[in-house]
Amino acid sequence: MEKINFKLKKNTLFTKAHSKKIKYNIITIIITYFCLWLVGLFLGRLIYNGLLALVTDKASDVQSYIQVIRKIVVCGVQITLFFIWVKFVEKRPIKTMGFSAERPALSYICGVVAGFLSILIITALLIIFKVVQVKGINTSFSPLLFILIVISWMVQSSAEEIAIRGWLIPSLGNKSTPFTSIVITSIIFGILHLFTSGVTILSFINLILSGAFFALIAIYYNNIWGVLGLHFMWNLTLGNIFGFPVSGFYGYGESILLTEATSASFLTGGTFGPEGGFIATVIVLIGIFVMGFKLYCKYK
Repeated sequence: MEKINFKLKKNTLFTKAHSKKIKYNIITIIITYFCLWLVGLFLGRLIYNGLLALVTDKASDVQSYIQVIRKIVVCGVQITLFFIWVKFVEKRPIKTMGFSAERPALSYICGVVAGFLSILIITALLIIFKVVQVKGINTSFSPLLFILIVISWMVQSSAEEIAIRGWLIPSLGNKSTPFTSIVITSIIFGILHLFTSGVTILSFINLILSGAFFALIAIYYNNIWGVLGLHFMWNLTLGNIFGFPVSGFYGYGESILLTEATSASFLTGGTFGPEGGFIATVIVLIGIFVMGFKLYCKYK
């Protein structure tokens, strides 16, 4: 492990995260992360509330658009704050946050495909085990709202990935070890989703495992483009293609298909969604094993 950690630390994802302007340690890195994330959350909501005051139409369909825009505004502010911190405080280029890649568009698309296939496999297994039923196509589907939802998931997933896999993991790995950065950030990723409906011990474990899986992908490919695409499509497919809850949240009730969990919340994840079920546990563990093995072969 020590030998692999030593080689992994030479990964450009970690080496480019070095800041000569600020002398970090593990504790100050974690504190800085939470401060930036929470301040971004506060400022984003403040800006959103200011925009909301301008809206006089309280119709339910208008409210659906407003909630989507809320996510775009809040998460957009969080991304901007991390960019400002890196650029003007740490004095290093934004591309050092895992954006350096030979073919970023291809990496993103591959991530999108992987995210879709992951949820498709989980859903197919839920149907095979007869704990989920596809009831049909949503006839009241709104293409315009769906487009806005797609944008909102892209921004939301980017906010989490840029903050955790783009800033936190490289910063921790640079000051400690890559293995330590994976463990700490995976736990933090789980903690961030604790305050949603339907959270269980299994869903918390699954989120930690998902955090580890995403981290391994980012480290293996030396950039975050793949996990940006994977995380985005994972959420979109769950919430707005199959109509499942996403980490306890429903995708604004706008999905292409209508699905219903019939029983076995241990498999389906209950009100938290399939991410909190045992089938997701198995799929993510397989992903961790595959990426862990690939990393081992690459750096042994």
